[in-house]
Amino acid sequence: MTTTLKRRHELPNFQKLDHIQVDVEKLLTCFENFSHKQDNISETCGSPYLNDKYKQSPVTGLKEPIKYHTNGKEDERCYGKILPEYQGTYVEEVINMFKSPVTRCRLVVKEPGATILPHIDYDTTYSIRAYIPLKTNPWAMTAVKSKTDELPDVRHLPADGSAWFVNPGFLHSAWNLGGTDDIRMILCIDGQDDL
Repeated sequence: MTTTLKRRHELPNFQKLDHIQVDVEKLLTCFENFSHKQDNISETCGSPYLNDKYKQSPVTGLKEPIKYHTNGKEDERCYGKILPEYQGTYVEEVINMFKSPVTRCRLVVKEPGATILPHIDYDTTYSIRAYIPLKTNPWAMTAVKSKTDELPDVRHLPADGSAWFVNPGFLHSAWNLGGTDDIRMILCIDGQDDL
């Protein structure tokens, strides 16, 4: 178990999590009834970084009384309870593959034309993020730029069952300029044992 958490500048922009390998088709089947809805964090905090082609649906919900940061925003680490529709499914199996506790988890659909402008979420000592691409196209990209990078590190994350750490402590962005949806699970993780 990790005892000393690494800060954002001590971690890479991207890292494949080699111990996680999922069955993409099986996972997509669990999300067949996807409907766009916001979790409470998205409702209250919103995001000026997203356009209307970005859709999401929560996989986890509030598991303990909500806590707030000094800036008034909700603490997403309180959102670790798997919603009833995903309990006992392959989605729960995937969440349990991670060594550190998964907190907020959601399914994200970036329709053609979706953009997420560059932004910083939080330092990696607060939480880390894992992306599991489920369906994509060659024009769906994710970019991360640390303070020392001259240019953003732009990657296409394949939908091959892999999970990726994407550093939320640096400027990051994503877009889908292709003709089909880009679908991924995004998991917030309380700890760094998966790195």
